[in-house]
Amino acid sequence: MRKLVLAAALAAPLLAFAVGCKHPGSQKLEGRWKGQKAEGVPDTAQLSANSFATNTEIIAQGNQISIHTPGGRNGTGAMATYTVDKEDPTTLVIHTDRDGSAETFTFNEKADVMVWKIDDRRSITFKKVQ
Repeated sequence: MRKLVLAAALAAPLLAFAVGCKHPGSQKLEGRWKGQKAEGVPDTAQLSANSFATNTEIIAQGNQISIHTPGGRNGTGAMATYTVDKEDPTTLVIHTDRDGSAETFTFNEKADVMVWKIDDRRSITFKKVQ
């Protein structure tokens, strides 16, 4: 019995360390984000791109993320688990368990404005909703 208690006492910190190492998500991304505008699109598409952007929301809770877009694409609200690939004071790179492609977000100093870089040209600016 004493050996069992000793083994449990030694294993508990290792288990807590292993569980604690799982990244809980990004504090900067946490919350609800509402699209404000689209950038990097041709002038002829700007109006519809801005409409798409302003009707897009991102909701992040812990390491779960949901992207709601007009027309239902990802609009079901289904949460996906995300992993932080890189994080520094102004940039966050993640990928989800649903699609392995990296997504890059940049933040202002107060972390209340975020830009989602869709590709090399296009992006959507979001504002954090309180």
